[in-house]
Amino acid sequence: MHEASIVRELVRLAAEAAPPGRVVREVQVAVGRLTGVSPDALQFYFEVLREGALGPQARLVVRVPLLQARCPACASVSELAEAAWSCPRCGATLVLDNGGELDLEGLAVDDDDADHDRAEDPQEER
Repeated sequence: MHEASIVRELVRLAAEAAPPGRVVREVQVAVGRLTGVSPDALQFYFEVLREGALGPQARLVVRVPLLQARCPACASVSELAEAAWSCPRCGATLVLDNGGELDLEGLAVDDDDADHDRAEDPQEER
């Protein structure tokens, strides 16, 4: 259930970060594999909580980066889909460099220029 409070804060941050008068189309988030946060639960709560602050057009895009692991003994570097504590090369204890992130990475908003899809006229004065 902690996903509900996480999404509530993401929606608040997105609404606050959006330029005034712009419609938020997409909220982009990175969720680390070690956070215990469920991307599916984030999606569920986003559908419910976006309405008031962002509107029904907003969608949540969740990125779950691979774990970056390095071995201090043999200097190998690995990308892992799941946590592993032993180096696959030498068996020493790995150091994980990420996995705990929960970041609002970006927003996609509507362009407020009403004729942004109009062909440009090279003779037009700017």
